[in-house]
Amino acid sequence: MVPVSFHDFFGGCASVAGALIGLLFVALSVSPEKLTGDDARAEHQVRAGAAFSALVTTLVIALVALLPGVSLGGAGIVVAAVGLATTSGLIIVLGREHQQKIHLGDVSMLAILLALYGLQLASAAQLDGSPRNVSGVSRQGALLIGFFLFGIARSWQLVGARDFSLASTVAAAIHRPASESTRPQEGDQAAIASPAGDQDDP
Repeated sequence: MVPVSFHDFFGGCASVAGALIGLLFVALSVSPEKLTGDDARAEHQVRAGAAFSALVTTLVIALVALLPGVSLGGAGIVVAAVGLATTSGLIIVLGREHQQKIHLGDVSMLAILLALYGLQLASAAQLDGSPRNVSGVSRQGALLIGFFLFGIARSWQLVGARDFSLASTVAAAIHRPASESTRPQEGDQAAIASPAGDQDDP
């Protein structure tokens, strides 16, 4: 039983989640061999599964919140439990494929997703005990924003885009070699060595 004041927010979340899921399908359809082909990698499959799980969670919670008379807390418990099970499965897949070495970024990604689902489960359990608790509904909405950010970040990584974080940008600027266009040319050096005012005596 979500207050009417939250309907616009959850309606917007449902629209955005549906659009992002559609874009994710388009991005995956461009290069399906990375998921099912001979060159398919476990990292790619795990990233796709994590992004899809996060975006589907936002869509389901937003749609349930718009249904009249439905307990958002109960739906949140079910969705969080399914999300925890799915993320645990992704961890098992990643561990089986890389028994020797696992990328730290993939481990951090799955740890963040587990934390989001854990927070959602705890918040949904409290909301299920008091369905009219406005702060509980607000926490569910804040968690949807977190799932959105996670899903977008993983989708960005999934398509092979570069990391444009502040730290990586600054590091790239520091280690970037000086461009040839910024170096003084020989003619400029000669002009600097001989002032423009110096002329041959008549």
